[in-house]
Amino acid sequence: MQANQTLDHDYLVPAPSPMLVSRGRVSATGRLSLPSELRREVGLENGGLVRIEIIDGTIRIKTMLDVKNTIRMLAKTTGLIDKASVDDFLAARAEARIAEAN
Repeated sequence: MQANQTLDHDYLVPAPSPMLVSRGRVSATGRLSLPSELRREVGLENGGLVRIEIIDGTIRIKTMLDVKNTIRMLAKTTGLIDKASVDDFLAARAEARIAEAN
């Protein structure tokens, strides 16, 4: 476990840390360059996949590990952790349809 992570609901999630503020640059072709200290803080020092979303006019970038951990925590808190695969989800929906029909 890295120093900037905590164990929460059996999953590693980033620990609250002071806000890092830095400047990046977007090229004319849309490429975004993030400073190394920001990439290092979120575990992207060697690159990686991210999710990019716009919320209320603000661009938010999340690591896919963060997205995956959020989904896992939601599944666990809603009781769907055992129905996390597509097959399990479809089977659960089929059972729910049968129950609703009766």
